[in-house]
Parts: sequence; structure tokens; C-alpha cells
Amino acid sequence: MYHLPAHQLKKGPQKLQKKLFSYFLFVPTIVLVVFTVFFYLYTSGILISREQSTLKTLVDTTQSQVDARLKDLNSVSSNINYYNRKTAFLPEQLTEDLNTPSGKNIVNQLQTLNGLDVKADQINLYDKSGNCIEVGMITKNIACDPQMLPPGPVGDSSYNSWSISYPYQTQKYSSGTKYGEWYVSLSRPLLDAHSQPSGTIETVKRCKILFQSIIRYERITEDPAQVMIFAEDGTLIYPYEEKNASSSRCGDYYQWLKGLQAGNGKALDPISQSPIRYVTTSSSFSGWTYLTMQKDSVILRPVYQMIAILCLIIILLFLASILLSYLLSRSLVRPVKHLKHVIQRMQLANLDEENITDYTVPYKELDELYRQFQEMRDSLRDSLEKLDMTQKLELQSRVIALQSQMNPHFYYNTLSCINILAENGKSEEVATMCQKLSAIMRYITSTTNTMVTLREEMDYVQEYLYCIGIRYQDSLTYTLNLEEELANYRIPKLIIQPLVENAIKYGTDCLPPWQVHVTSYHDAEKWYIEVTDSGKGFPLTTLDHLKAKLADVSTHMDRQLTDLKIGGLGLINVYIRWRIMCEDSILFDFGNTDDGHAFVRIGRFIFKEKNNAPVSESEAPKESSEDTV
Repeated sequence: MYHLPAHQLKKGPQKLQKKLFSYFLFVPTIVLVVFTVFFYLYTSGILISREQSTLKTLVDTTQSQVDARLKDLNSVSSNINYYNRKTAFLPEQLTEDLNTPSGKNIVNQLQTLNGLDVKADQINLYDKSGNCIEVGMITKNIACDPQMLPPGPVGDSSYNSWSISYPYQTQKYSSGTKYGEWYVSLSRPLLDAHSQPSGTIETVKRCKILFQSIIRYERITEDPAQVMIFAEDGTLIYPYEEKNASSSRCGDYYQWLKGLQAGNGKALDPISQSPIRYVTTSSSFSGWTYLTMQKDSVILRPVYQMIAILCLIIILLFLASILLSYLLSRSLVRPVKHLKHVIQRMQLANLDEENITDYTVPYKELDELYRQFQEMRDSLRDSLEKLDMTQKLELQSRVIALQSQMNPHFYYNTLSCINILAENGKSEEVATMCQKLSAIMRYITSTTNTMVTLREEMDYVQEYLYCIGIRYQDSLTYTLNLEEELANYRIPKLIIQPLVENAIKYGTDCLPPWQVHVTSYHDAEKWYIEVTDSGKGFPLTTLDHLKAKLADVSTHMDRQLTDLKIGGLGLINVYIRWRIMCEDSILFDFGNTDDGHAFVRIGRFIFKEKNNAPVSESEAPKESSEDTV
């Protein structure tokens, strides 16, 4: 054996120590940097998504509430027209003294039409002569002054026309204040009893009530999102107190808004050119366009603060790791090198020759590593012994399962049917039955393959059902359906026939006719074969017993394999054989259908690493010298 020079052996640990030093020094740093980047991307994505949702909720809530209050104004004016056309409670000339009984009646009717919740803060009725009746915040009748006409766009005099004003400021309804309050009005023609325009109805709402949701949000929220509302012609509706509503700034926002993608997205603020997130929507009722936007810097502020803290932590850890990594790497070299030599010498034949836990390790963590390695080696040795035993038990279970599949009564009954057919001179039927029985016997007794395709197994089941059908004649019908995609999947021989046998055995405990259906199904995740009968289904006690038995089989597979008996539970035999082949990818289910019939479903889950295609011969269990499954 070739040995390295002594001076080269001395350099080995030093080189390993340098590598460990580098790992201890840079790996934590890299991990923290990667974590910081991941944290930024992940958290920023969450914050942006959450802010987009908040902006969407804000704009939808704002539009809904504003539209609701505008519709209330529209509803009040419509109700006034409707009630006037029905009752003619308004005189043609609105000069009635409101202190008279008839005037008080007009006021009461208008207040009633306004509702208990006071949909409109002010109702103003104008006739063609310029007379006006005002009810609400102020109640009086006056001669209309041109300065007191409803501001904003004026609609035509058609029956259903109405218009909404832009926000306007006036001291008309609060003369005692230093500055006027802001209002929005909805105007429509006033119709007389003959549905002819006789004047104008103006319903008024205070802006602080109309835009209450926005105002409350801006008041209680730190760094609130910017909310803007534009009319169809670009006039700024909100913020209504904007002094320069027609300024270039508002014009820039409106032109910018028209170029945005509808809905939500990311853009640059047209004024500050800073990245923002926005949500837009339009009202089909008012024609107003709603815009909410928030700066990315505000949205991501918590992320930036956390990243600053993480950077400080990275610097401190980097300095600490320089010292710790050097000390740890130097002390870890010797025991790690010893463990490496043990691993290099380890072979299957000498798993129990050396107990490495006898080696003294100065650190608890390394001592635990040594002990875990020793346990792993002991576990490996035990696993090899168990594997050998499992293979033997598997072979035994295959023999037992195969022997227990076919009920000998099937042969007696089939031969009796052949005898009856022969006595009746039905030679062709006798020949067919003999061919079917011969094919069944050939399939069962063949030792060439213990693994078959689903197509071969289904062909055998069809032969079996044909023979059974001769016995029951017209009382038994059956269907078999195998998807072509599943035809080449390989399974243990005689895995489906016991299920069909049980279906016939227990599904004929009621009055004929009887039915047995064998169907297949597959998707991207699983495939299965389902056997269904037309009997009374599984009794609840039987279901509980079978589930308990299967649970016991799953827990104590070795014991169950040794305890299998000829003529035992066919369902349990099938489960064990299927479990041996499929392991954790097994799909096995049974129970009763919605209409009370029994079903058994057998299949497997399809994984990416395997079984995504028909099972090949190489994946199948190795053949034995006996006829096993």
C-alpha cells in the first residue's frame, strides 16, 4: 500500500482547518445575506399585495358609499315628482307662505319624502317664475336670485334627466360661519300633475357626509393613500377643498389617469416621479372616476427598517464568527478526521467489528455525532437482517396468497355446468366453457410471470365472469372497462379476481338480477380499478372489522404475513400483496356507495420520480422458482 510522506500528512489537517474556517466564516454570512434578500422579496410582495387589496377595498367602499348617497338624492327628487303627479300637493306657483296650514303641509310632505334617515340635507324647489321653497337646513320660501341657482351642469327638461353639480362652497345654509361649507347638488325637472316640467328640484348633500368614508380613513390612518375623484370632463371632485382644481397639477393627474391600465397596477407619480401602486374604478351612475394610490416608499417602510436591523446583525455576526470559526475549526479537525477514516474502512462485512463510541471526543456535539453514527451502523446491520427476513416472508405470502385466490367451488360449479350443457347437447357451449376453463387454469398455474399487465388481468377476469355467468345465466350481468392508458401497467397476478369473486359471493345475497361492474380511472396523481356489486353492501360491523384488520396489518406487516391462511380474508390478502408491491404509494379503499352497494377500489398514487409511466419489468418483484404473486 502506498503511503504519503510524513510532511504531507502534517499539512492535511491544516488544509481542512482552513476550509472549516472559511465555511464557518462565510457560510453564515452568505445565509444571512440570502435570507435578507429573500425576506425583502417575500415581505415586500406580501406588503404590496396587502396594500393593493387595501386600495381596492378603499376605492370600492368609497364608490359604493358615494353612489349610494347620490342615489338617495336622486330617489328623493324622483319621489317628489311621483307624489306631486299623484296628489298635486305643490301649487303651480311656489309662493305659498310656509307658516300657513297649506305651507306646513308642503313642508311635512317634503320631509316625509326625504325619509327618517334624511337622505338629502336640503331640498329646494324652483318654479319657472323664480320662486323657491327651501326645506332642510333652512326652511323658507323666497324669490330666487340668479346667484342662488343650482351650481354646476344643468340638465335638459326631459322627464328623466338629472345632473350632479361639482362640489361648491356656500354660506347659504350656514350664514353664521366665517367660511362657507362644501356641498354637492343633484338637479332634475319638477313635474306638475300633468307630468309637465314646471320648475327644478334640487337635492343637496354636504360633502363631508357624501365623502365621509374617505375623510374618516384619512383622519385615522397614518400616511394614508391619496384618493382623487374626477368628473367625466376631468374636473376634480375630491379633494373638494383643492384650491386649484383646474390647475396644471390636477390636469396632469387626469391626463395620467386616462393612460393607466384599468383596475390596478404599478406606475410613476406624474408629479414626483416616484413609484406608486394604484387602483382605479369608474361609477356607471355618476360617471365619476375614482383613483387611489400609495407610494412604494410608504408601503415598504417596515421592510426597510427591518433590513437596516438585519444589516447591523450581519456585521456583528461576521465579526464574532471570525474568532469563533477559527477556534472551532481547529478543534474539530482531529475527531472529524478520525470519523472519516472509520467511514472509509466501513464495509458490510465488518459492521460490528469496531465500536467508535470508545474513541474520546472532547465536545458533546461531536460525541453525539459519533453515537449517532454508531447507531446508524447498528441500524444498518439490523435493516439488512430484516430485509433478508422480509424477502423470505414476502415469498411465503406470495405462495399463500396465490393458493388462496381461487375458490375450489368455482371448479365444481363450472364442471357441473359443463356436464349439464353436455347432457342437453349444447356441444358448442361445452367447447367454449372448456376453452375458458382451460385459459383460467393456464393463467393460474403459469409460473412464467408473477407480474402481469392490467390488460392480461382484466382478460382473465372476463374469462372468469363468463364461466360464472353460465351458472347464473340471465340473473347475473357484468361490465368491464379498462382505460387504454392503463392497459400496460403491471400488477401482481390474481389481484383483481378475488375482488370480483367477493362481489359475486356477497353481492348475490339478495333477489336477482345481480350486477358486477369493474371500472378504471386515472388522472395526473393516481389510477385505480373499482369493483362494484348490486348487493346489500358492507354491514357496518364488517366495515369496522375490516378497517381494524387493515390497521393491524399496516402496523404489524411481518406478523400478518406469517399468519396468512388459505381461505382467509380475500380482501386482506389482496391488501397485503398490493402493499408489498406499492409500499407507500398504495391506494386501497372500500365501503358502500350512495345507493347502498359495496365497492372496493385498488390502485396507486403516481409520483414524479417513478410510476409516471407503466411499471416496467425491472420495477417488478423478482421471480421465484415457485408460482408466486
